[in-house]
Amino acid sequence: MNIRSAAPAALLLVLAGGCGGKTTQAKSADDLATTDTSSADAAEPTGTAPAPGAGDDATGKSGNNPCTGFELDLMEALIRSACEVPNVKHDVKAQEVKDKVVVTALVPTATVAPGAHSDIIVTIKNKTAMPLSLDFLVDPLPRFSIETYSTKGSKQRVDLPIGNEPKIPDGMEPRGPGEAKTARITLAANGAATVKVPWDASKMRWAPEKLRGSAPELGYPKVPAGPLPKGKYDLRVVTPLINVFEGMDKEISSPRTTVEVK
Repeated sequence: MNIRSAAPAALLLVLAGGCGGKTTQAKSADDLATTDTSSADAAEPTGTAPAPGAGDDATGKSGNNPCTGFELDLMEALIRSACEVPNVKHDVKAQEVKDKVVVTALVPTATVAPGAHSDIIVTIKNKTAMPLSLDFLVDPLPRFSIETYSTKGSKQRVDLPIGNEPKIPDGMEPRGPGEAKTARITLAANGAATVKVPWDASKMRWAPEKLRGSAPELGYPKVPAGPLPKGKYDLRVVTPLINVFEGMDKEISSPRTTVEVK
């Protein structure tokens, strides 16, 4: 069965997690795994799929096409098999989108209580007057995660569990992400796609008790392990956006925002 065809189930699976864990209490970190999408394969425009940077038509309208529109629910689009396009070779050039899109991450409230939950809203907006196509990695689910960094001193990441990831118990099959595929959306002129990424103002610990039955593509389970100390933190939202040219800071595929815990 194509796992991405089961859209409602897949959506609940990805959004059930919290920071580092791809909106209920388990919005904790055990459901979204941090991933670096910068080295992922891009997608090759073939068949009827639009090439990156090109829309379905001059207006960006496409009837009932769930992959194209002026206002898109990004997660809802990416989990649909209809938005899937063929993967390609490694030598395909990334498209230059610096002057075409603006990607933002916003916290609904400027401050949150220690240990509290918040949804970080990521928006990808097409700044141009033409339709714009963008590619995303799914393996087999799109992964959105949040890395939390201290704004003081060495600015270290503060949401990682202490110690190395625990070993898989004897007799349990090795875990790993599913087959890497590419999903493509097309934003209409001046259109935008948004997604809510859950985050907890908490430290994390490895959760081996949640390992069995958890989704391998979401990484080793993690759960909150006490509130973050009061202070300001930088949040880096790692998205599965691929095939775009960007700098070392991943300013397009990994937007940042600041939140105060108090």
